[in-house]
Amino acid sequence: MLVIAGPPGSGKSTFFPVTGFGVDGFSIDDRCAQIVGSYQAITRDLRSAVGVECERFISDHITAQRSFAVETTFRTNAATDQARDARRHAFLTVLKFMATESVEENIRRVIARGQSGGHSASERDIRSIHGASVANLAGALAAFERVHVYDSTAPWTVPRLVASSHDGRVIHFGTPPVWLADALPDP
Repeated sequence: MLVIAGPPGSGKSTFFPVTGFGVDGFSIDDRCAQIVGSYQAITRDLRSAVGVECERFISDHITAQRSFAVETTFRTNAATDQARDARRHAFLTVLKFMATESVEENIRRVIARGQSGGHSASERDIRSIHGASVANLAGALAAFERVHVYDSTAPWTVPRLVASSHDGRVIHFGTPPVWLADALPDP
């Protein structure tokens, strides 16, 4: 089970597309766009319905013991609960989490993405999701066997690996960005 997570505008789809890992992948945004033919015509109702489809995709893959990758904003603990279930079914669970130093950077990226035909979100939603996503990272350390944390603050550059965890033991690489220092306990 591979989960690509982080707030909107962190670079998840750009740097770690779920279709690039050689396993079945599911992205709610991509599935919504596939249904309506555009990233710009995605309604909240459609996103909710596709969210249910994604949950079924995950459950079916865990039950069938088939590897998979999903993308999430991590605004809830659903992926953490699913990782616990997957581990009970002998899955290796890996979380790749990305965030930026400032929610303002995420807002700029999402606005630019929307203006160029990609999916967008309101500033209010981005702020809310950013806070929840980063706050949920600490709880994921025990649920996922391996966690790789990336800082994607610098635009148009490969995200920097800033921390890693194996079974909850965190190792920081260099001085952690403020958002990570606030989110994770000291090493």
